[in-house]
Amino acid sequence: MEYMALGCMSGTSLDGIDCSLIKSDGLSFANEISNEFIPYSKELQKKLLNTISQEYLNDPSVLTLLNEEYKKAINQFIKNNNVKIDLIAMHGQTIFHDQKTKISIQLFDKSLSFDSNSPVICNFRKNDLLNGGNGAPIMPEFHKMIAMQLDLKKVIFVNIGGVTNITLINNENINAGDSSFGNAIINDLIYERIGQNFDIDGSLSENGKKIETLFNKILTDQFFDKKLPKSLDRNYFHKYKKYFFQHDNLNNTIFTLLEIIPYAIRELISSPSDYKIILMGGGRKNLTLQKIFKKYFEDVSLIDFYNMNGDFIESQGMAYLGIRYLLKKHSTYYSTTKVLKNIYLGERC
Repeated sequence: MEYMALGCMSGTSLDGIDCSLIKSDGLSFANEISNEFIPYSKELQKKLLNTISQEYLNDPSVLTLLNEEYKKAINQFIKNNNVKIDLIAMHGQTIFHDQKTKISIQLFDKSLSFDSNSPVICNFRKNDLLNGGNGAPIMPEFHKMIAMQLDLKKVIFVNIGGVTNITLINNENINAGDSSFGNAIINDLIYERIGQNFDIDGSLSENGKKIETLFNKILTDQFFDKKLPKSLDRNYFHKYKKYFFQHDNLNNTIFTLLEIIPYAIRELISSPSDYKIILMGGGRKNLTLQKIFKKYFEDVSLIDFYNMNGDFIESQGMAYLGIRYLLKKHSTYYSTTKVLKNIYLGERC
């Protein structure tokens, strides 16, 4: 049976809402129908960033504003597409994630209604956490389906969002986890220094050089000693920001942080030359980062090369996971999150 599913994802980059409509059986294929990015207002972005930096939700207007922008964006998306939707899969906005305490907080009002009679599926990390898992990453099953569609036997999908996570597929075997920070710490640094949101196309970092002392200092963190599966909070590596200010050259600091992303992935893989590396997420657009990846790996490409929109893989994945919830099909495993039993993800809102 085929389903028309709407997936909605707001990542740790805090930039807005990704909406994707797919047609899929939840098992062997997913066809892209429509995608749209709806940016958050500046006011909401500022409030979310403040909430995350404080690690405390002390401003109830954040949820009110988030709900208003979610409802408006999703209703407009539904109106624009004008098709019967079988389900809506809603991730919500992550503001905190800690694998040790098994706490992962996504802001989303379960009572929120949309201009559709479709069931809404949410709380996609809950079942994993309740069964001993890390709660992240939750997309490996979708990545596995993509690999099957593309007939890729040995591939590593690298999603560079606020955090960088990877899904390693070796024929039928799947392994996954967060490998390092991603865009979040770099974007926050750039905004603090020059008021720009991110390193557009790698223009700030393209002439940068690696700062060996900073590179080595960050790599001493115990996170890098852990093997997959493992997960990170968006702000875990922000504790190293105090070392950034020892270096006046912003370009070099950004370049050094970018260099850590592929280096950390290579250190997790026993034979990296065996795998095709496919980059996804907003970070894939950074031309400097692309060049650094090609220094560490032989076969690197963007997911866009396969006629897939790399900006919407996670929102499409949410729709796919929503379908698997209806089918009660397993979507998380010990090898991806350390969950103690294979289980489906999500619940009816």
